[in-house]
Amino acid sequence: MSGMNTGICKKTALGLTALMVLSACSEGPVFDLMQKTGKAKPMPPLIKAQMVEGAVTLVPPLGYCIDPSSLTQTFALMARCDLLNAENGALDAPIGLITASLAKSRGQPLSAADVAHAGNANVVETLEKSGLKIVRAETLIPPNGLAKTHYRTTTQIDGFDLSLALFSPIESEAQGSLGASMLQNIVKTSQDASIATAVASGAPSKTSASAKGFRTTIASLFE
Repeated sequence: MSGMNTGICKKTALGLTALMVLSACSEGPVFDLMQKTGKAKPMPPLIKAQMVEGAVTLVPPLGYCIDPSSLTQTFALMARCDLLNAENGALDAPIGLITASLAKSRGQPLSAADVAHAGNANVVETLEKSGLKIVRAETLIPPNGLAKTHYRTTTQIDGFDLSLALFSPIESEAQGSLGASMLQNIVKTSQDASIATAVASGAPSKTSASAKGFRTTIASLFE
């Protein structure tokens, strides 16, 4: 376990109201994670979601799920599965909130620093994991209950820019190198899942040469 008090963590995550996070492409919608009561049965958390009309399959890191009430074609909010009342638990994942924003690529890839600056955050450090650049950034006005320091990264998937941001409480292990690894995991698994989905559907793709090579391997599994 992460060593944090579960009760406090739930209060920190679920007590966030009017959570708004800026991306380089658009403003994320406003969420109230407490608005899950009422007569209507809430939708179960998602372990993956097809976005932008199926071009991108978003896959959260281990222990995290997608909040279905946040999901649009271009935006998703992810949190620990147990905080979203999922039955499959949290798998000892650290506390945090992850936003994912998608926008049609305009050719030149966005950088993680671009995303940070667009969100009125200053870059503290730039990391590189398996070719993926991730920045630690600091914002003056973090979401309620979360630390100023957070992680951001970007990548391209099938013609779309995917921007990710990970916010967490100051006590969370996601504030350390584990946070960067979580974003790296989202990128890798989402790229792989998007390729597999395109192969299964026979849809055309704008993936790189290396990704196309991986697609060929994946395609053989469907033969």
